[in-house]
Amino acid sequence: MALRWPNSDPLALADQWTCPVPLVGFEAALERSVFRSGLSRSDWLKRLANDLHKPQLLPLLWLLPRSWTLSPAQLPPKLQALAGVLERGLLTPALLAALADDLPHLLPPPSPDQPDALSLWSNRHRPPLPQDLEALQQAASAVPDPASNVKTAPTGAALSGGLVWRNVGLGFEQSPPERQLNTLVARVLNRLAANRLGDDPWSFEGCTTSSRWLAQLQASGWQTRAQLRCSVASFGLGASLPLEGGGWSQVPLALPIRTGLLGANGEEMQSLLPHSCLELELRRSNQLLRLQYYQGTEGLCGWEALNDLQRPWQNDRHNGTVHYLGEPYEGERLQRLFDLLELIALVHNLEASERQLLQGGYGSLGFCIDSSALIQQVMEGRCQLFPVLMGGIWRERLLRRVNQLGSATDPWLEPYRQALHDLPHDGSLHGSAAASAQQRLLACQPLNSPFVLVQQLAHPVQPESP
Repeated sequence: MALRWPNSDPLALADQWTCPVPLVGFEAALERSVFRSGLSRSDWLKRLANDLHKPQLLPLLWLLPRSWTLSPAQLPPKLQALAGVLERGLLTPALLAALADDLPHLLPPPSPDQPDALSLWSNRHRPPLPQDLEALQQAASAVPDPASNVKTAPTGAALSGGLVWRNVGLGFEQSPPERQLNTLVARVLNRLAANRLGDDPWSFEGCTTSSRWLAQLQASGWQTRAQLRCSVASFGLGASLPLEGGGWSQVPLALPIRTGLLGANGEEMQSLLPHSCLELELRRSNQLLRLQYYQGTEGLCGWEALNDLQRPWQNDRHNGTVHYLGEPYEGERLQRLFDLLELIALVHNLEASERQLLQGGYGSLGFCIDSSALIQQVMEGRCQLFPVLMGGIWRERLLRRVNQLGSATDPWLEPYRQALHDLPHDGSLHGSAAASAQQRLLACQPLNSPFVLVQQLAHPVQPESP
């Protein structure tokens, strides 16, 4: 039977899930932290509330279990309205869509010196980029090796009972220079795409578009492939708790949601909100570049480095915690996809900048899930992701933005328009739309996960016959 809220823990972990690092459930970690701190639960939460002015901890408003939810009165004034919306229980697709539309009014405004989406996309106000790959590699190799993710207790851990909001002791799959090169290549691809603005032409290795540079890499022996992927979202937030005998337990985090879909047992289905992106790999001999494309919290729609901390319960490419969708994009098909990605980024970043949207339009113009769904809808004529939440008025605004571009020569304009019309919206579902949404919900679940909720979706218990 599906878990029922609030009587069950939606972030419960399965006992028999093999993991190379020790895991502890979120609620258990919170209980142990309060006990070790010597504070009451109320005082411990007050201390946590004082830290929520830090942007990286803001997702805790969503992630804390219901019995640990911070009341609006405990929070800084700028966050009280948002907490008031969230304190009644699990988020739903309808509420997420409404929040996306209202986030500019619920969150603190961006600082005046914060760059907009077009500035980030076109590399304005950043150091100039080298204009060939060799110089780019030299710039990346000059980055000093930072201190490793040390296993000693971070400052303040004793005061919180040991719980810290990062994954102490975990590492990265690539070295610091390799990760820096990923970051620089992402900037190169964004800057080449920004040539579509037409006001400041720029070239890299003689190429003025990302697809031409990709073709040049392919011709020189690079293996190139991209594929849509999804995994459990934690908004980049991690947590860990020290073990009594030394070392650290990792605390898997996720955002449980009510889906608005009725399960076979007559109860509303729950799931964990997915993170999704287009993953790009560029490989030649011992060189490997990893990037991702999405509408992200970084403030733009476009390319970012794929430099995630290795969390084997969440983002391992080989154990099923990352679910790849459809067939990979390679060769000329990938070149065509690059042209589409440039157009999507142009339209979204123009709209975000001219309307001064918070975080480059993240939420308003869709979440990461929506940008992946849009790509799949254009390229494959289908959608396998849930929940898709880009609102109707924002689709209309994007359509108007496309019409203003007036570039009838771009072959992707009409497919992009059609995809905006065809994409589902999962805010309120019934009948055949609900059945289709349930198929999409199951299609984008991890193939392997320690979360009981994910395992139950993959292997639902059928209701007993009367």
